Amino acid sequence: MESKSAHFLRLAGIVLGLTLIVFILVLSIGFINNWHDPVAFSNGFFIAGGILITLGALSVAGGFLQRADFKMTYSESAGQANLAERSQRIVTDVLQRYGTMTLLLGAGTLLIVIAVLIGKLLL
Repeated sequence: MESKSAHFLRLAGIVLGLTLIVFILVLSIGFINNWHDPVAFSNGFFIAGGILITLGALSVAGGFLQRADFKMTYSESAGQANLAERSQRIVTDVLQRYGTMTLLLGAGTLLIVIAVLIGKLLL
């Protein structure tokens, strides 16, 4: 079993990788649309960060509706799995959604920090 520091380092690497991908995407869009003003790039990074944070929040909110649905809970009890196996599956689903939220929240926050830094340093 991996230690908590290894999980944190892996998550930090994935967040930085996603941030780099979105950073390059926003830069590409800016160069294609001939953005010459640093404010335009700052706005682009801010909007991209806001979109990632919103998607992260929606990933958890959408899962709540599935977990709160009685028909879905009842259908899971109809199989051969015992209570421990069903509980483990539910916990795994919840942790996956919160992991997605953490990933998108971290990348979105970094993009907003980049937008603020562009606004402070280049203006």
